[in-house]
Amino acid sequence: MFSRNPNDGRLNPYLLMGPALLALFLFSWSIFHSDLSKREAREGVPVVHMMRGGNLWIPQISPENLRTKPPLFYWSGLLSSKVLGGVDETSLRMPSVLAGAGTVFLTTFLGMRQFSPVIGCLAGLIIATCWRFAYLGSHARIDMLFTFFITLAFVALWEIARKETQKVPRGLKWLAGIAIGLAVLTKGPLGWLFPLLALFIFSRFSKACRVPWGYLISLPIAMAGLWLTFGLIDGGKDFSTMIYQETVGRLSGSEAIQVHRKPFFYYIPQILGGMAPWSLFLPFALWSGFKDRDAPWKFCAISVATLFIFLSLLAGKRGDYLLPLYPMGAIILAVFFSRFNTKNSEVRWGMSIPTWIIMIFMMLLALVLILAALLPDPNFDSFSSFLNSRDRWMAQLLYDRHMPSGLLLALGAWSMLIFSQYLRKALHKSSGIKMTGLIAGWVFILLLWVHGPAARMVNEHTSFRPFAEKVRQITGNRSLFNHGKAREDLIYYLDLPVKELYSEPAYQAFSEKTNAVLLIKKSHSQAWLEKFPEQKIIFEMDAAFEPYQLLENP
Repeated sequence: MFSRNPNDGRLNPYLLMGPALLALFLFSWSIFHSDLSKREAREGVPVVHMMRGGNLWIPQISPENLRTKPPLFYWSGLLSSKVLGGVDETSLRMPSVLAGAGTVFLTTFLGMRQFSPVIGCLAGLIIATCWRFAYLGSHARIDMLFTFFITLAFVALWEIARKETQKVPRGLKWLAGIAIGLAVLTKGPLGWLFPLLALFIFSRFSKACRVPWGYLISLPIAMAGLWLTFGLIDGGKDFSTMIYQETVGRLSGSEAIQVHRKPFFYYIPQILGGMAPWSLFLPFALWSGFKDRDAPWKFCAISVATLFIFLSLLAGKRGDYLLPLYPMGAIILAVFFSRFNTKNSEVRWGMSIPTWIIMIFMMLLALVLILAALLPDPNFDSFSSFLNSRDRWMAQLLYDRHMPSGLLLALGAWSMLIFSQYLRKALHKSSGIKMTGLIAGWVFILLLWVHGPAARMVNEHTSFRPFAEKVRQITGNRSLFNHGKAREDLIYYLDLPVKELYSEPAYQAFSEKTNAVLLIKKSHSQAWLEKFPEQKIIFEMDAAFEPYQLLENP
């Protein structure tokens, strides 16, 4: 079944390392230009507690608020922080940077082992420049580390599948089982279900594939069982309740946890946006490859389809959950691009339509840059209704306070037109390799700007660090409260005990407590001050989309 593989697993060290090094530079560049976001701080606060001697087995945002994820990501953040000398944005993001570059390396390696060195290199370039992958590769989020271990498991499982009737080395069995176990310790049972379900379906198509089910089942269960044992010893009933809700409750869509309910088709636009701009080619790549009977392509296609369909059946959905299928999707796209120099009309049409869409987008972007240089005071609300209110606010803010010079805008417009022209020539010459390089280069430059200077400018108006530092200075030794659930990035930068107020009795108790201070969203403060007129505003946040105020209870 594997006889049609033209490469037979050869590797090219230069093509193997190139995409990973490019990704390492891109992701590392991005981590220095912004403070932690709300979701990053959600993962960072437990690391702070661990660094200060807190529970290593149960990640905690506060003693009353357990983090509903296994501890491996937090251990990696703890290790990074100890190596770098303390917990900060860089140490918290470093695990994602290394995991992202590692996933690019594994994707390149798998593409080479399945097809050819060129296809592997193209797959690495494609995944490194997918929009969502590049974003999560430079942020302190669990998803990238989870994706790394899932991809490592798929690499090991492919090497096992290649053996067919041959004896599978014990080291490969251990590697596959441990990789799946580490995925479980990163994000829970989905790390076990994803690869095993895909492998089970693939094994039905490949009867000669010998699957070491014993290793793949027992090793992850043993690793997860060890953590659960220590967690139950330390966490007791609260820990067992959290585990139940995160497994049974999440799968069933329990109202007790936040499951982000979305419709069945939610992931279709999410994968198109997350893998942009390469996702424009994905439907054509899948259609073209359905006629391919090669086992490597089927392995990738079955993995993508299994993960996509399984996630679509769950009640809770987020675009980040799709990240583990990006490596296989990148390999499918790389195969499609490598076949563009053939006379296959399906491939030609599948390449032409998305390429023209990208060229039209480039020309529209050039037009926007030209108009930005010519129009005096554009109102973004008038022609950006398709964006959410935060993005419109941010676009207007950047234009008002950080407008580039006319010369830079003209250079940007000219570069868009040049890229479009080179793409048209590559399309005319039917060169899939050149097209991959041009698109990857264009996206790489855009990501450098978006995750660099643009991120720094946005951070000036969205970071909670300056506000938190001022609040900490004003608060001193006084009791600090928060109206409702406190933002994790605010908690992180405050680095103070914060009591959250939810119920009416708690509000009344606070109103009777003298010399206390209260954090409250500006949009909620008017109603609060009408109810408790004796309190007063002593400090207001002058940045961010949803500003906060600090109230004093005399």
